[in-house]
Amino acid sequence: MLNLTRLHLGIAHESQFQGLGIRFPPNYHVPPHTHPYAEFGTVISGSFGVGMGEKLEKKGELSKPGSFWMHPARHAHYGWTGNEEVIMQIQFIGPGGIDYVNPADDPRKK
Repeated sequence: MLNLTRLHLGIAHESQFQGLGIRFPPNYHVPPHTHPYAEFGTVISGSFGVGMGEKLEKKGELSKPGSFWMHPARHAHYGWTGNEEVIMQIQFIGPGGIDYVNPADDPRKK
């Protein structure tokens, strides 16, 4: 099960710093999606695959704890976990937002 913890500094619906702690289960896929903001991610524990594009392709090595990446605003990206739980921290200047490349992948609609 996906476990989200959101930390707000300032007013959530305004242009303020936002932090998001996420616990992903093993063998989880984050479908390709975009955000209206640049996103900064750090792996806290476990190993997490990060990719750019509109199609999920598990290529390259998994990022280890301490790894950091940035996705530009409105650029499609995705992720996946290996065979262990992953804890990540995501930071951005909000307000938040997410659009899935394939609307059928949106878990809010399931």
